[in-house]
Amino acid sequence: MIPGEPMQSFICGLVSLKSVEQNMVSGSEFEALRKDLVGFCYRMLGSVPDAEDIVQEAYIRWEQAGRPVLESPRSWYLRVCARLCLDRVKSVRYQRERYIGPWLPEPILADHAEQAELDESISIALMLTIERLTPTERAAFILHDVFGYDFKEVADIVGLKPDHCRQLARRARDHVRGEKQRSPADVESVRRISDAFFQAVQAGDLAALRHVLTEDVTLYTDGGGKVSAAKELVLGLDSVTTFLIRVFQNAQREYPFEMRTVWFNGSPGVVCYLKEEMISAFQFELVDGRIASVFVHRNPEKLAPLSVAAKPVMK
Repeated sequence: MIPGEPMQSFICGLVSLKSVEQNMVSGSEFEALRKDLVGFCYRMLGSVPDAEDIVQEAYIRWEQAGRPVLESPRSWYLRVCARLCLDRVKSVRYQRERYIGPWLPEPILADHAEQAELDESISIALMLTIERLTPTERAAFILHDVFGYDFKEVADIVGLKPDHCRQLARRARDHVRGEKQRSPADVESVRRISDAFFQAVQAGDLAALRHVLTEDVTLYTDGGGKVSAAKELVLGLDSVTTFLIRVFQNAQREYPFEMRTVWFNGSPGVVCYLKEEMISAFQFELVDGRIASVFVHRNPEKLAPLSVAAKPVMK
């Protein structure tokens, strides 16, 4: 999401659950819905395994009900998933309060066909904003602003009145937009600035690194207590540049990094290998052509899904 950008522009081009609404009555046809349902649950929870568990639970509930013929299977499954997510958010929030260091949403891979343009609806920056919303705010926002349901339908799915859902979505939208006016990024800009970032940190070029970062840049390093990582957010240009140069220079003293590209969370990213072991995954939030946020996954459990998709690009 680009704060300050009209919401109609933001949702333009996003995949809509409603766009292919069909009456489906068999278990096999449920598979046609699975991807979209997982996408909704992932946006609600920030975890692929949790999203997949919720979707599977929804299917089990249909089976336990005697496999009834559904007038609108998509809406029925989405209603079940939404309410299961609203229940799950409470336990997920408790787990994240106990998480060691900054938490980042688990990377989610995209199909090859989706890699031609950015998908802001699953960007890490937006996912972190959604994480700060109340459960009902995030449900109303995702259903209406991302998946295109009207508020009467949203109300039916989450069990609230349409006017209440409209208020929830408006509050969520205000959080998402924030105070800054930002110009939209594109794939080539992300790749160009990402290349400049890694060239600077590998060369230890402080001036070049400062050139690609904003003054108020924030560095998130998610190690989950399993590997070394900053236990707090690193804030500001001076602190972030010093931290990054020191980390990269220390790590490269004996072995050079190998960089590989991988598309996750709707944008190009880069994974770093050291001695043939994936040690981190980087992605960036751009503001007016510079990096405003650096997201670094270090938790091995979150890196595992990226290993199958990474492609060598540079050493």
